[in-house]
Amino acid sequence: MSVDRNGKIARLDELEVPKDTSKSDKNTTDQEPTEGNDRKRAKLQPSPDAEVETDANSPFDWVNCKAEFAKLIDETEATEVVNFLQSNNNDEPPKDEDTKYYTLPVISDKETRRAIHQYIKSPIMSLIARADNHDGKIRVWHIKYQSDIPADNFGPSDNRGGGGSRNKSKKKNAERPSWPRDRPDFLRFVLYKENVDTHTALKDVVRSGRLNPKRGVAFAGMKDKRGVTTQFCSVFRTEKEQLLALNSHRIGSGGGNSTKGGFNIIRVGNFSYSSEEVKLGLLNGNRFDLVLRNVDIGDEIECLEEKTKSVKERLEAAATGLKTIGFINYFGMQRFGKSNDTHEVGIAILKGDYETAVDIIMREKDTDELPRSAEARRKWMNRFEG
Repeated sequence: MSVDRNGKIARLDELEVPKDTSKSDKNTTDQEPTEGNDRKRAKLQPSPDAEVETDANSPFDWVNCKAEFAKLIDETEATEVVNFLQSNNNDEPPKDEDTKYYTLPVISDKETRRAIHQYIKSPIMSLIARADNHDGKIRVWHIKYQSDIPADNFGPSDNRGGGGSRNKSKKKNAERPSWPRDRPDFLRFVLYKENVDTHTALKDVVRSGRLNPKRGVAFAGMKDKRGVTTQFCSVFRTEKEQLLALNSHRIGSGGGNSTKGGFNIIRVGNFSYSSEEVKLGLLNGNRFDLVLRNVDIGDEIECLEEKTKSVKERLEAAATGLKTIGFINYFGMQRFGKSNDTHEVGIAILKGDYETAVDIIMREKDTDELPRSAEARRKWMNRFEG
């Protein structure tokens, strides 16, 4: 858990889910949401039920979903899309890459293509699906695979940066509502994650919230993949409702081996607006809560009181050992990069050979990187020449 400069600990104790606008009265849809009607409590653990829940009591309406698709595409295709989404609406990993999305046939009408994208971006459909364009066709993805969608394949009117003419850019800016003058520029929130590193989690936040990937999400430091972590983040001039869809996602992909079966959990909450952006290094430190699982204290002690006493003595002895002797400090890629030589950096530092450690960090790498980074490394290697 991160601790900011004011001593505040990043705890996720206010978790909201998107408001289900499909049941709202038509005469009240334009009213501003209030704390009383849009805040919902949500569990951090995904529901074992196969249906997506839009609020605490309302399962996803697959019949209406099929009917809406049938207005835009052939009824047979509409049935196939819904069957695809339902079949993936579970915690099972994909059988192969092709099972992560359903590809619609070529649709020549531009307005129909736009309508499909807009429907999938609607508040309800965005809880279970995403869409992108590939080889002139629309692909419908289940939400749990959204981190696998190529960043440059998204449909029209999606705020994901990229190209476009200057006129289109001006038009988008003109259509974007003005930011309230009395509201600070940065939406600050707590990011909760399990079994996923910070960069991957923030990519999901950007995709789910349809944020500008060039600006991205600001954070104060990296958190390990293997752990339950919380940290402060901020985004520029963003409504919290844009990020709430993430809290309805059942699972994320790409987790690796864990008790979650290779999947991850990402949640956001504790929203507030601030005039200061969260930046790298702006922390007082981190707080760690350690949990020991499957502790074997033997069967020789039957009395509960004696077992408790024995466990306390062992923990105190272990804590004394850590304090007086220390422990092995593992060097991960969040410390020195992704060049597959971080173990060499760690060994050099443990030996006190800081010159070699710096040289390993700065030397030319075999991995692909930005041209300016590669040029900087060449200059470092040749710094003593001529």
